[in-house]
Amino acid sequence: MRRRMGGAASEEGWSSDTAFFEARDRQIELWRMVIRARYAAVAAAALLATTPAAGPKHWWLAAIAIFLVIPYNAVYDVLLRRRGVLPNTVAYTDQVVAVGIIAFAPELTVPLLVVMLAVAATSAVAFGRRVAAQAALVGAIGTGVVMTIAQPEDAVPVYLIYLVAGAFIIIVVGSVSEVERRVRHRYAELMGGIDAVVWEQVSRNPSRLYVNRRAEEIFGYPVSDWRRPGFWGRTVHPDDRFEAAKAYREAIRKGQNRELEYRMIAADGRVVHVHDRMRVETDGEGRAVHVRGVLLDVTDRKEAQEQVDQLMNLVERIRLALFVFRLADPDDDESLTLIAVNPEASMITGVHPTASVGRRFREVIRLPDADVLMDNLLDVIRLDEGWMVDDFKLGTSKKVYAAHAFPLPGHAVGLTLQDVTERAMAAEVLRRQALHDGLTGLPNRTLLNDRLRQALQHAEVSGEPVALLMMDLDQFKEVNDALGHDHGDRLLIEMSRRLQGVLRDVDTIARLGGDEFAVLMTFGASEQGAVDVAQRIREALERPFRLGGISVQTSASIGIALAPAHGTDAETLAQRADVAMYTAKRGGGGIAMYAPEHDQSSIRRLALLGELRRAIDDDELVLHYQPVVDLCTGEVRSAEALVRWQHPEFGLMPPGEFIELAEVSGTIHALTRWVLEHAVRQAQSWAGAGLELSVAVNLSVRNLYDPDLVPWLSDLLTASGLAADRLQLEITESELMDDPLLAMEVLGRIKALGSTTSIDDFGTGYSSLAYLKNLPIDQLKIDRSFVGTMARDESDLTIVRSTIDLSHNLGLMVVAEGVEDRTALRMLADLGCDRAQGYVVSRPIPADELERWLRDPAARRDLQAQLRSSLVPDDLPPSGVKR
Repeated sequence: MRRRMGGAASEEGWSSDTAFFEARDRQIELWRMVIRARYAAVAAAALLATTPAAGPKHWWLAAIAIFLVIPYNAVYDVLLRRRGVLPNTVAYTDQVVAVGIIAFAPELTVPLLVVMLAVAATSAVAFGRRVAAQAALVGAIGTGVVMTIAQPEDAVPVYLIYLVAGAFIIIVVGSVSEVERRVRHRYAELMGGIDAVVWEQVSRNPSRLYVNRRAEEIFGYPVSDWRRPGFWGRTVHPDDRFEAAKAYREAIRKGQNRELEYRMIAADGRVVHVHDRMRVETDGEGRAVHVRGVLLDVTDRKEAQEQVDQLMNLVERIRLALFVFRLADPDDDESLTLIAVNPEASMITGVHPTASVGRRFREVIRLPDADVLMDNLLDVIRLDEGWMVDDFKLGTSKKVYAAHAFPLPGHAVGLTLQDVTERAMAAEVLRRQALHDGLTGLPNRTLLNDRLRQALQHAEVSGEPVALLMMDLDQFKEVNDALGHDHGDRLLIEMSRRLQGVLRDVDTIARLGGDEFAVLMTFGASEQGAVDVAQRIREALERPFRLGGISVQTSASIGIALAPAHGTDAETLAQRADVAMYTAKRGGGGIAMYAPEHDQSSIRRLALLGELRRAIDDDELVLHYQPVVDLCTGEVRSAEALVRWQHPEFGLMPPGEFIELAEVSGTIHALTRWVLEHAVRQAQSWAGAGLELSVAVNLSVRNLYDPDLVPWLSDLLTASGLAADRLQLEITESELMDDPLLAMEVLGRIKALGSTTSIDDFGTGYSSLAYLKNLPIDQLKIDRSFVGTMARDESDLTIVRSTIDLSHNLGLMVVAEGVEDRTALRMLADLGCDRAQGYVVSRPIPADELERWLRDPAARRDLQAQLRSSLVPDDLPPSGVKR
């Protein structure tokens, strides 16, 4: 037989001997062969025993063979089939049976000694030398005893030969069998220890497949299952079954070795990837005799390969440039060589991957700052520490990359570049949005604070002063309320442009929120320089703004704080500039430099601002009433309600200390309603007591923007039962002129209720006569600034006389306020003024005191006498005054 082996010489060593595949099967086959031989031997002995040559007991011997020996042999045959193993006891019982037959028929001693010699030989092969020797010793002793007793003829020489031959056969045959078993066991252990399935299909028995025990460990199927016909094919994955079977049949048909990969299904349902190396052994005619193979579990390799493939596919397709450099010579920086690059990276460098791999760093990266990048990569290799840069740029390109360098084994370094240009631009936009006002584009509070801190740090070293100007627009809320937020936003935009036009480029202009702005000066920031800048700002803002065809006039209150004089940190300086700004707003001058005494006032204002709402809810407010006297009759016809705050800490506070706070904070609406409720209630109380006294209440311009004021007032009058004409609403001329059209509408609705209306502080608001003649008003109150000085100032006297004449011509009543002496009272009476109000008549007093005063006859007589004496001149009347 000629063998053709496709494997290496090392494979031929184990493939030429298949004993290790059939070790167990051959043992079982050997035992079955022994059983079959025993059946044949017993049958032959029984047949021989039927002839006279077997001696006088030949029939007995035949019966013993048939009815004793054959059943005895059948018992061991059944045990072998059931257990798959032949017990060692068969070697001993065979010898005992033989001795028994010799004892029954001594004349058969010689042939039975030959049989016992054969039994010893088969025992040595089947069970080993030790068992065979022990069994033969039992037979020898038994035979020796029988021969001593029966003394068969010519048996002694044969017995001696039996002893010598038996010992020789047991030693020789047993040794050979032991060596063979060890060889088989060694090969079986060797094949079982291989981390692969070794298999063989023998052509003489195609249905029998031999595998090593590794098959059970890998796939979970018992080795016995693999011997079932078609079992292997059923374990192959259905998707691979056809191709695997086709390749196997083709290899056998052509007698060629093959290697293929397919999938198999394990006992637990796992999919196992295998690599099968088939070796076909043929005979001289080219027919396959054996098919052997090694089946490797390559599942881990497959999964790893799939991951590598996925990773490579990702690297190839991802929008991430990847370079891998290796330092070929650790002592030579110039040996840094490109060993891998993906397509995205080659697009950045402009070098094709095939042409760039294997080239030196300087040949691939040709950039102005290539040396810096190379040094960084070398540091990564030598220090084994990576680095990341979020704003890496290549040469003069406008693109921005996120660079990440990381160490790799073998003096290598990986470099990734991700294009983050859009993200960087978006971040820049977000950064600008975070640091700039969205409406005006000016720096916001955050950026101002940052620049202020930097300026203060520089000033600490250089000694140069820093000025911070806080600015708040006047009348901005009124613009928003009257024209809408769109016009308010346009005003802020136009104002920011105007500010940028009058300030220097080195100054920082910031919008802090709402109508609050700030200016940071770092050059020429002396006290006078800051004041000059503030004055330029006010002059620029005084020019009217055109908003949608409407001319809007505004101004600003500016507070100034200097560093280091007023503070050395950003928070303190900002707080003190803010304090100065509120001081400027209260003082009316428009500009204020911070002074330490301003702090106490500001702290008190902040405290009052938080307490005012609580004061309204807790009725800490009180009303005082100042009577208004008729200059013709001397009777008190009305009283003006003036609010006071009975503060638990500061005592009785006049309205000047908290009305502005109420207007700024929006509490003015609640405050005005509180005053109206209590004034109406008091007027109704007076009416019930028989006092025909009307009450006057001041309105703020912000009340005019309250759409619920007039309906609420109507409900209040109805609920109280007070006649509407007993309530008079006053608004100052300056506030009226903030929005005359709105004032005209609201005052008209109030007058429609039956209440009277009045313009307070007339002469200070520069009202237009066109508006004045159309306003739904009943009364004018001449401002105290003219009344108090008209005896000394001819111009003020002229204004008072003109106001009285104008009012009477328009059908309006005239009230003079702030009358503090008899001279003024006499002059007003001479000018024809209708009513007067002031200290000469009475200071504002609580309601109960006013009621007692009005009910006191003596007080009434004193008042009338005072009026009469004022009307009768003690000396000549002032120049130009006529009765």
